[in-house]
Amino acid sequence: MGSARGEFCAVAEEWFAVRDLGDGMYLINEPGHVASYLVVGSRSALLFDSGMGIAAISRIVSGLTALPILVVSSHHHTDHRGGNADLAAHADITDFAAHPAARNPASGCAHAAADPAFLGAYAAAMAGVVDAYRRFAEADRRYFFSQARVDAMRALPDLSGWAIPATEVTRTLADGEILDLGDRRFEVLHTPGHAPDALCLFDRASGTLLSGDTVLTAAHWLHGPGADPAAFAASTARLAGLPIRRILPAHNLITELPGRAAGEVAAAAAALLAGTTAAAPGADLLGNPVVRHDCGPVTLLTPALGKESS
Repeated sequence: MGSARGEFCAVAEEWFAVRDLGDGMYLINEPGHVASYLVVGSRSALLFDSGMGIAAISRIVSGLTALPILVVSSHHHTDHRGGNADLAAHADITDFAAHPAARNPASGCAHAAADPAFLGAYAAAMAGVVDAYRRFAEADRRYFFSQARVDAMRALPDLSGWAIPATEVTRTLADGEILDLGDRRFEVLHTPGHAPDALCLFDRASGTLLSGDTVLTAAHWLHGPGADPAAFAASTARLAGLPIRRILPAHNLITELPGRAAGEVAAAAAALLAGTTAAAPGADLLGNPVVRHDCGPVTLLTPALGKESS
């Protein structure tokens, strides 16, 4: 918690799983929780999201690059910006960048301090998920071997002192803006739907999309405050029209998808609007009631009947 290195809930080198993805890109994973991505260019570096704030992500990024770093938040949810305060104190950061809505408290997207009640609920819910993972992993090691090349989910440390402080957004990013790292260029794509301020970054040269929560291997949450299924359908349709070859998402143990996954999510979102998905009552990861829509390999979660998303 906080920004001092000694105040975190876990040791960075034990909590994060780091993978060299090639071409100057690194996965900085909190397996089963959230994935962040560091891109090292010839002149500067870019960090897409900063994780949960459970361990000091600054220790990881400083071991990978000495270049100045632009930190881009895929959206305002706390699990994607929890390390910003640590980075501000301990890394060479040029800016903390986000969609303009992130500077407007009235939008609900401001980078405010995390609600302690939410952090407590997350810790309690994820303790059950970790237990389920252990049972799954044991069966997988015996029978299926599907997880042999996937990072193992971390056991939760004591999270009683976990906190995510408010941080300032020092730069806003416009749709279509180009982020130039010297030998790498990323196009900013505003992709509202999961959240009003959601951003993706696209490297046209390599066909790599940093997708945040817009394209996932996990269930897509379209039931939280500010979620908009129609906007999500438009955003994913836009992505499906791009020459994407590789997608690097923010959640689940599988952290790389083929480019066609954008079209699969777009098709599911279109089916949701058309009312043709297989829908059934369900619950999200935190136990909140939702309607679950399964459409091929994609799952979408919308508000339970009688509930509103905003």
